[in-house]
Amino acid sequence: MKFRTTFMIVVLALVGIFAAVNWGAFLAPTQLTLVFTDFQAPLGLVMLGVVVVLTAVFLMYVMALQTSVLFETRRLTKQLDTQRDLADQAEKSRFIELRGYLQSELQQLQQRQNAHLSALTSKLESVQQDIQQRGQLTENAVAAQIGELDDRLQRHGVGVSAVGIKAI
Repeated sequence: MKFRTTFMIVVLALVGIFAAVNWGAFLAPTQLTLVFTDFQAPLGLVMLGVVVVLTAVFLMYVMALQTSVLFETRRLTKQLDTQRDLADQAEKSRFIELRGYLQSELQQLQQRQNAHLSALTSKLESVQQDIQQRGQLTENAVAAQIGELDDRLQRHGVGVSAVGIKAI
């Protein structure tokens, strides 16, 4: 039990024990005065009744307070659940939005990659054609130089055979 509850039970038990021990004094009649009237009654019994009534009133107040706190807690819990659901839905929509954004970015990246690939392919083809043209030019230049050398050699009287160079 909580300290307050234990303390209240102990105080009420002490009041009860005090009333039981002094029961004779509690029942002794006394002249009591209210503002407009006087009457004869046992003072101890009247005070004990006041304590019991105040205790009952405070217990009802505490019960009402606890009930209102429970209802408020339930209401706040429902609101918290509603807010949590809204936050989850917002998070889910953010993930869906992020997925869509990432997909569009990946598509753009794929398009850029395809564009770069096609540009690279066309450059490679043009380089390959250039290399073939230069190879052809080099081949023609070498053939022309060999032909020129062959003409010179024939003019100087040296014959060229498949095995080697022969003097004529």
